[in-house]
Amino acid sequence: MAKFHLELIRQLLHHYLSNYKKNVENKSGQTNPLRLTGRHFMSLYTNEATKRKNPLRKCVVCTKNDKRRESRYQCKICDVGLCATPCFEKYHTQYHY
Repeated sequence: MAKFHLELIRQLLHHYLSNYKKNVENKSGQTNPLRLTGRHFMSLYTNEATKRKNPLRKCVVCTKNDKRRESRYQCKICDVGLCATPCFEKYHTQYHY
């Protein structure tokens, strides 16, 4: 009975996880609902590919609100550029920022 339950759980997880991955929006300007969970920390953006001393990334919150703003900070887990305040907090606490 235990083997049956484990196999059933595996099949359910496989089915719903694959459907979830298809429905999760990707990084191309769309949002990921998993950004609202877990612990996210701000870090300085570094990019060895560019020769700039202080590389910048577009802030996804400002961009969504039709503002042109770049930031030196990012969320490494989400891999998006964010202004230190208030955008970092908005992005990780509000579904519709």
